[in-house]
Amino acid sequence: MTRNDLAGRWRADAAVLRRRGADQHAAVLESCAADLEAWARERDLEALTLEQAERESGYSYSALQKMVAAGRLRNVGESHRPRVRRGDLPKKARSMTPTACAGPDLANRVMTSRAAQKVDRHGL
Repeated sequence: MTRNDLAGRWRADAAVLRRRGADQHAAVLESCAADLEAWARERDLEALTLEQAERESGYSYSALQKMVAAGRLRNVGESHRPRVRRGDLPKKARSMTPTACAGPDLANRVMTSRAAQKVDRHGL
C-alpha cells in the first residue's frame, strides 16, 4: 500500500463516518490524510546529494551522475554540486535471491551434514 492509497483509504473511511453522524471523527481522519499528503509532497521535493540519492535509489553514484549529465535526471543544485529531488529518483529493482530471502541455505547445510556422516561411517 502506498501513502496515496493510505490517504485515500482514510478519506473513504471519513466519508463513511460522516454518513453515520460521526463528523468529528471524520474530520480527524481527513486532517490526517491531508497531513500525510503534505508530508509526502515535502519529502518528494527534498533535494538530495548524489551520495544520499545513491542510498535512496539503489543506483551507484556514477550511474546517477551519468543520468544527471544526460538530462534524464534533473539537477536542482549547482553544476559541480548536483542535487536531485527525491521524488524524481528512479528506484532500482532489488533482487530477491532465495538465500537473501530465506537466510542460511538449508540445502547446503543438509548436504554438508550428509557428507560428514558419510566420512564418519567410512572413516574417510
